[in-house]
Amino acid sequence: MTDPSNMWKGHGAASRCPASVARSVDTATLDLLSVWQHEDATSDPRQLKAAEEELAVFMNSVNEARRASGEPPVYP
Repeated sequence: MTDPSNMWKGHGAASRCPASVARSVDTATLDLLSVWQHEDATSDPRQLKAAEEELAVFMNSVNEARRASGEPPVYP
């Protein structure tokens, strides 16, 4: 599994910052996301199926919008 801390190394504005600029970690946001993830966790097959269907609709919509603008799809 990929180490999440290395996932975006060399990408984005942070990679263009001078070495003297310290990168900060927004622990409050990470904590909130963790709480939400815990609250949303389920093993209910109906909820899992509904979530998978919702994700499929989202990915299809994103791909359709990209195709309409001449961009390649993001999701396979």
